[in-house]
Amino acid sequence: MLSVAAAGHSLDIRLEGAVSLFVGEHFPVDVAVTSADGDVTVAELIATGPAVVAFHRLWCPFCQQAARDLEQAGEQLAAAGARVAIVYRDDIDTVCTSCAERGLTADCFSDPLQELERATELERFSLGRYAMFSPMRLIRVLRSGSRAGKVTSDVLQGRGTFVVDRDGRIVYAHHAVTAADIPPIDDILAAVRAVAGGAGA
Repeated sequence: MLSVAAAGHSLDIRLEGAVSLFVGEHFPVDVAVTSADGDVTVAELIATGPAVVAFHRLWCPFCQQAARDLEQAGEQLAAAGARVAIVYRDDIDTVCTSCAERGLTADCFSDPLQELERATELERFSLGRYAMFSPMRLIRVLRSGSRAGKVTSDVLQGRGTFVVDRDGRIVYAHHAVTAADIPPIDDILAAVRAVAGGAGA
């Protein structure tokens, strides 16, 4: 599922039964997640610019690819004044260790009670759609450095990526419909630059 606003227009494609937040809606900025230094709210992340908030699973090879995409675009996102926050269900020590091992410089957070995840109304994967992707996509992400780890959360735990502007408004939303459904990094960059006034373009 994809929802994106560009040049004053909004494209909103929802699957039947979807309840996740979409473009134009307010992100739950006051819900705290845990960092290595303590609790942080999204409101703090967007205090100086937009934020990319991505809900990932540590053990998922496609999530690892999505994190690498964000890492590779890190300089461009930073040039536009954006913070990148990747949120996991695992405890913060496990999250920090994994992110350090993978060389991620993005802010990695723990949401073990799924408070932010629930507030975002992130939709779980449909059992029928979860594995509807070409096996070649899995082979490609494994070859590019992903690892299929031990499942540490609900297999059907949803994955979503949001760009949130300084007012807490969602300007880009991507809701994965299969395990391999990764948001295009160019779309994320475009959304960030649009609300940053073209900085970093």
